[in-house]
Amino acid sequence: MSLYHDTAFPVREDLEAAHDDQFDRFAGAGTWGTAAQRLAVIAEARKAGIDAGLLEAPDDGGAESPTGDLPKMVREVIHTLAATPKDFDMSTYETAREAGLSDPEFAELVAIVSFAVDLDVYARGIGVPLRPFREPRKGSPTREVPDEAVPQEAFVPTIPNVPDCGEFGTELYGGHFKPYIMRALSLVPDEYRAHVALEQAQYNPLPKVPVVEYCHHEGLTRPQVEIVAGRVSALNDCFY
Repeated sequence: MSLYHDTAFPVREDLEAAHDDQFDRFAGAGTWGTAAQRLAVIAEARKAGIDAGLLEAPDDGGAESPTGDLPKMVREVIHTLAATPKDFDMSTYETAREAGLSDPEFAELVAIVSFAVDLDVYARGIGVPLRPFREPRKGSPTREVPDEAVPQEAFVPTIPNVPDCGEFGTELYGGHFKPYIMRALSLVPDEYRAHVALEQAQYNPLPKVPVVEYCHHEGLTRPQVEIVAGRVSALNDCFY
């Protein structure tokens, strides 16, 4: 059964596949969190959205998951990012670091909350209940930090652009320049790759981003896509 089998709207196969892959990723161990920990974070993000009136709670409860014993600070970071992202700033990061969260842990936390909110808002937009979580799989986090990551101008260390990113970074970035909005998750390369997969399905294939006449969506022209994106960003007080 397809992920969005119950919607009245047509959903592109590549978009549905990208979302399905994300739900599958959530149920596995990441670089820094176990599957159970990652699902607890995502469930807390969903709860924050429901409590804030941004999402509708599922009638059957089947889309909920125990949030586990998450530290208070972690819950605060999750709620800020999921419900009031305009308040997510340097002080959020500094508070998390002072409470003991490492830079890679912070980056992975931000990544999976962002992806989870993305998928839940999409479900709301096409008029289907929040999708159920999947059973956590066994496995341990790799806890690998790329040697190429260094402090730059982002909150956390990032892998520099070419040619300063080394062989690993060149492969990760496909040999192309990447702005901070992309490189922000490069401290946890698997989450960077997940970001790219979602962006290419939902927005534009990355090589086509600077090609203004390219249109990835049949229903919207590129200028219309940018108007929608700009308006949403303005409503959310996005500093980008």
